[in-house]
Parts: sequence; structure tokens; C-alpha cells
Amino acid sequence: MRTLKIVYDENERNRLRHAARAIVIKDNQILLSYETKTDTYMIPGGGVENDETYSMACIREVEEETGYIISNPTPALDIEEYFSHMIHINHYFIANVKSMGERRLTEGEKNNGLEPRWVDFNLAMDIFKSYEDFKTSFIEKYGLYYREYQALKEYVFFMKRTNPRLLIESYQPVSIQEAMDKEYMLKMLEAFGNFAFSRECLACHFSSSAWITNKSHDKVLLNWHNIYKNWGWLGGHNDLDKDFLGVALKEAMEESGLKNLKVLKEEPISLEILPVTYHMKKNSFVSSHVHMNLTYLFEADENDELKIKPDENSGLQWVLLDDAIKITNEEDMKPIYQKLNDKLKEMTK
Repeated sequence: MRTLKIVYDENERNRLRHAARAIVIKDNQILLSYETKTDTYMIPGGGVENDETYSMACIREVEEETGYIISNPTPALDIEEYFSHMIHINHYFIANVKSMGERRLTEGEKNNGLEPRWVDFNLAMDIFKSYEDFKTSFIEKYGLYYREYQALKEYVFFMKRTNPRLLIESYQPVSIQEAMDKEYMLKMLEAFGNFAFSRECLACHFSSSAWITNKSHDKVLLNWHNIYKNWGWLGGHNDLDKDFLGVALKEAMEESGLKNLKVLKEEPISLEILPVTYHMKKNSFVSSHVHMNLTYLFEADENDELKIKPDENSGLQWVLLDDAIKITNEEDMKPIYQKLNDKLKEMTK
């Protein structure tokens, strides 16, 4: 779970307030609370009371504001707001509607005409995205809409990280290779489901790779792969883990020894089907198969210490971007590395 910080004031604060809010989606509509008096939308929720857990507060607040009883609130995001006098921490959950309950509004909420509304999710994004319109005229609404917009953006990211079909479907191919490979992945995912994330799926399975650049973005880190006898990127099998970004980050750190890797883009920058020739691994024969691979872009300090992972590689080196294409002896990888370099240059120019 991630934490975002929104700093409005750098002064020292003497108060801390926790609130719990629920992102409830049904048929691409989101449940919002709406103040008719101020024409203001918000994600339902409110302050944590007494000895409540954040989850308990979330369930209570949503019922009081909207009349809906939610179930299975799943922590998704914390947003910390730093004001001049206090820190306001909003704990966002993803939840489903369980049944109808009873609205119990405060006098202030009654006076503001608070009511529940189901709003098309894309429209809700547009509503909250308009936060800049209120920066000078309605500062409270500006801050509220900015926070809710960040929350919904993070919700979309959260759903992609936990839903591989959604992640792959949302990827925008840049070539015929990526378009066809995307179609292949979706068909295999439909055919094999979660099994496609296991090496036991002998014909094909998912993998995640890391393209690691230095801070000046003129070099990339390559490793000498023991099995392929070749210089190439870092990465590995998903092994039942559906979080492609998490797998790419874990593999990159394990294979390089780097402890401080910065994610330059939280969505994949490349998608490809990679043929893997039969080979021996740990004294066992591995038949030819394909890796359904997603690649992520990371940044590291080239002065940080590098450590090989003896069972995977036997060398690590930073090379200039163009040399990354020249140094590999796998012809099939040259256009992929060129594509990654092009993406890197486009994103960091």
C-alpha cells in the first residue's frame, strides 16, 4: 500500500486527525457524497472515532453518509495532508456494497444537503480533475478535489497492478510486434488464467524485466546471464505473482545488488513474447517455451555497489545506450533493446 503526501504548509503542526474513506465501484459507477448547497462531490468517509479501527470507521462513515453498508474494505492508499495547524491522514479503502442501511447525518451535513450519488467513473475523474478551477475562488474545494483526484488515479494504478488483464488491455502498443504480442498474451491469459503465472505452464508463462538507466540517462545496466551466455537486461519469472512491477523491481535488486532503485514509470514501457531455447538449469532439463514479458524502467546511481547473483549471472556492467545493442549476441534482442532505448530517450528528454 502506498502513501502520498500533500504539503500545503511547512509549519510545525500540533494536531493529527485520521479519516477513513471508501472507493465503491459498481458497473463503472462510483459512489460519491454530494453537497447540494455547495455543489461539491467527495469520496464518502470521515473521521475515526474513539477506539475504532480504520476499517470500522470506513464502514460506519459510509453507512451514515450514504445509507449503504459496505463489505470487505481493502486498504488501498493513504494520503497525508499537511496544513498549517494539523496533519490530516486519509485512509482509502476499496469496498463493495453489501446491503442497505440507515443514513445518519450530522446537522452540518443536513444543512449542506448531503446526499449519495452514483456517478460514472470517468465523469468523476473529470469532476475532481477540475481542482485548478477553484484555487483562487474556493480553496477548500480546490484541496478536496485535488486529494480525491489523486486518490482515484491511485485506484486505477492499484487495480492495474492487481489485475493483469486490465494492465495488459490498457497497454498501448507502439508497433505491430507489440500489438500481436499483446493479443497473444490476452489469449493465453484467457486460456490458462492464473496458471500462466507459473513455470508449470510449460508452453508459456509470464515474466518481468527491468531496464535500468543511470541518473544522466546515457547508460544502462546489463548482466552476463549464465544460461544464455550473453549480456542483457535483468528480470525473471513471475512465479504466481501478478504484480509485474513488483517482480521486476525484486528481480532487479536481487540480480544487481542495488538497494536504491527509482521507478521512472509505474506502467510497463514494453511488451514482448520471448522465445526461450531448451537448456539446463540446476541440473534439470527445461524444454523450449516462451516468456510473456513486461518491461519496466528504473533509475539507479552508477556509483552504487554492484553484486552478482552467482546462480543467475557472473558479471554486471554499465554501458552506453548504443553499446547495449552492440554488446548482445542475440539478434532477436537487438530490436527490443533499441525500442527500450527509444522509450528511455523519449521519457527523459
